Amino acid sequence: MRSLIICESSFSQRTAEANRLIEYQNALSSMGEAMVMTSLSQVERCNQLAEFDVVIVMCDELSPHMTGFILRIFEAAPQAMIVNASHWQQTQLERLLCCGRITFVPEKMAANRITSLVNLAQARFDAANKSIAEFKKLDDEIKGLKLLSQAKLIVMQQGFSEEKAHKIIQQQAMQKGITMAQMSAQIIAVMSTNSPAESCSTKGMLDNGAHQIGAKPSTLSLYR
Repeated sequence: MRSLIICESSFSQRTAEANRLIEYQNALSSMGEAMVMTSLSQVERCNQLAEFDVVIVMCDELSPHMTGFILRIFEAAPQAMIVNASHWQQTQLERLLCCGRITFVPEKMAANRITSLVNLAQARFDAANKSIAEFKKLDDEIKGLKLLSQAKLIVMQQGFSEEKAHKIIQQQAMQKGITMAQMSAQIIAVMSTNSPAESCSTKGMLDNGAHQIGAKPSTLSLYR
């Protein structure tokens, strides 16, 4: 496992904090490679952040500037992250934790707890990622159902029942090798470019028996 400890140069120059950094680095070294960076600007220019498994950010105060820095590097390379601060503003803490994937540890961390904290941060990060993926899947399904409903209304305007409209969209999606949501989006996009008269034009039949809608060439090609 590769670990990265980040802190400001002023933080590492104080004897007590410098000793803590050494203790943390030694503890992390038992789990793999551990590295310390004391320049925030250098960290932001680093293009290898994604190679680390866990990042620990240490600061005296969780200020707006520090919160912005943390969120920028997290967005650039999301990974398990621990933020340790002695002082913090509640608004900045809420801003930091709203993504659900960052672990905050207040005040001083004991070196003998660092391994447990890293495991906790990784478990929290993985669980949050799983939840985000599940929410995205659910959101995509809802959007797909909305698109399908809109597309069925367009097809039903040609005189078909809802059941028949559903079958037409399903058949066209299968023929094109795309999802029903993608097929619905195509129908909506094409029909939205037609004039009202064209959208309500006469229906025809394809060679394979599937209904086509509209007489405009671009619309007809959609159902082939």
